Amino acid sequence: MTSKNTPLEFQSTGDQALDKILGGGIPARSVVMIAGEPGSGKTVLTLQMLFHAARQGKKCLYFTTLSEPALKVIRYMQLFDFFDVELLDKQVMFVDLGACVREGADRTLAEIVARVEKHEPDFVAIDSFRAVGELLRGQGAAARPFIYDLAVQTTGWGATTLLVGEYTRDEYPSFAEFAVADGILRLGSERQELTSVREMEVLKLRGAGYTSGRHFFDISKVGFSFYPRVSTPADMELQPSAASGERALLGIEGLDELLGGGLPRGSATVVQGATGTGKTLLSLSFLMEGARHGEKGVLFTLEETPDQLRWIARNLGWDLAALEKQGKLVIKYASPVELSTDRFLYEARRQVREMGATRAVFDSLTTMALGVPSDRRYKEMVYAIAKHMRGAGVTLLMTVESEQLIGTAQLTGHGVSFIADNLIQLRYLEIGAKLERAISVIKARGIKHDSELQSLTVGSAGLKVIKGRFKDLRGVLTGLPIGDPREAK
Repeated sequence: MTSKNTPLEFQSTGDQALDKILGGGIPARSVVMIAGEPGSGKTVLTLQMLFHAARQGKKCLYFTTLSEPALKVIRYMQLFDFFDVELLDKQVMFVDLGACVREGADRTLAEIVARVEKHEPDFVAIDSFRAVGELLRGQGAAARPFIYDLAVQTTGWGATTLLVGEYTRDEYPSFAEFAVADGILRLGSERQELTSVREMEVLKLRGAGYTSGRHFFDISKVGFSFYPRVSTPADMELQPSAASGERALLGIEGLDELLGGGLPRGSATVVQGATGTGKTLLSLSFLMEGARHGEKGVLFTLEETPDQLRWIARNLGWDLAALEKQGKLVIKYASPVELSTDRFLYEARRQVREMGATRAVFDSLTTMALGVPSDRRYKEMVYAIAKHMRGAGVTLLMTVESEQLIGTAQLTGHGVSFIADNLIQLRYLEIGAKLERAISVIKARGIKHDSELQSLTVGSAGLKVIKGRFKDLRGVLTGLPIGDPREAK
C-alpha cells in the first residue's frame, strides 16, 4: 500500500520577500497569530495582505472588535497605496463585532459563523483578538472554550484565518490562542543608539520551511516592505564566469600587470588605504574599464554623493553621467547614519540582478561599519556581500580606510581581509619633503602576482603604476625609506 503526501498550499502575502521568509507564503486554511505591541503595524500588514488577496479575486472578511471601529480603520488605511475603495463591500468586507462581544462568547461566535457562511471568504481576520479574549476572560471561564470552538470552526470554513492582537512575547505561553494557532508572526522594534529598526520574527508556522531569526521591514506609503536578514546564499555554486579563469581588467596602467592580467572574474577584492591614496579613483577606473568593454556596473557609495563622484570623474575626463544614461552604470548612495544592513544588502542584490551588472563597488566598508551595531554583525554583512555577489557572477571591489598615514601599516583594521580573494594596499611613502603614493598586491588567491611595492601616480588620465621606482630605497615598507628613488621612465 502506498501513500502520497499532499503538498502544502500557500497564500501569497503580496510581498515577495515576506513570502520567501515564510517559505512560500501563509499556509492555506491555517490559523495565524499576528502579534505585537501597539504601533508595530499589525493592522496595516493584515489589511495589506487582505487587499492583495482581493485583487486576486478572493473574498476577505475583516472583523473589528473593541479596539478600533471599522470606520476609523478605513479612514487611516486610505493613506496607503494598497487600499482600493472599489474593493470595499465586494471583495473586502468590514464587520464590527463590538456589540456582539459584549453579549458573550456564544453570541460572538454565532455572529462570526453567520457572516462566514454567508460570504464564504478565503480570508478571515479578527482585529483585535486580544480585546475579545480579555472581555471573555473577564466574564469567567468562557475564553478558552471560545478559542477552541473558533479553531474548530475555522477548520471547517476552509478559510485562512488571521488573529491580530497586542501581545508581548512574555504573554505568549499564558494565552490559549497561541497554542491553538498554526503560526505566530511577531512584529516589534529594536532600539539602536538614537534610532530604532522595525523587525519581524516567525515564531511558529506549521508545515512551512520558514527562515528563522529577525527580519527587518519598513512601513511607507506603499505599506510593508520586508528585508530578509543577512545570510549567505543557499546555493553556493559559482556562476560560469566565476569559475572560467577569465579576468576583469581594472584599466590602470601597470596594475593589471601586477595581477598577472587583471582580477579573476567573480572574485572579491578589498582595496585598503589611507585617506587620499586613490581608493575611489581605483574603483571608478574599474567600473569605467568595464563599461568600455560593454559590462554594466554599480557603485554603492556611503561617502561621496553621486554629484560629488561625477565631479571627481569629470576632472579626469570621465563622463559618468553619459554612462548612466546609457544604462552601463548606476550610482546608489546610502547614508551610513540611516543604514539598515539587511535592507542595504537586499537592495544591492536587487539592483545587481535587475540591471544585469557584472561589476560592483562598495565604497566604503569603513563608513558602512558606522551603521552596524556590532563587530560580528559587520563581518557577517561583509561576508554575505562577498558571497552573494560571487554567486551572481559579479566581480566585486570593496574599499577600506586604513588609519595610519605613513609608517608600518596593519591590514584592514576592521578584520575583513580574510573574506576577500584579493587584497590591494595603497599607502604613502615619505620621500624627501613630500608624500608619494605606493601600491602593492598583498594577496591574490589562485593567481600569480607581483607583491613588490610600486609607485602609484595620479595624473590627468587617472592612476598609473610605475614599476621599479623604489628599488634603490631601503626601509620602504616602514613608510620612511632611505636613499634616492629611481626616476620614472
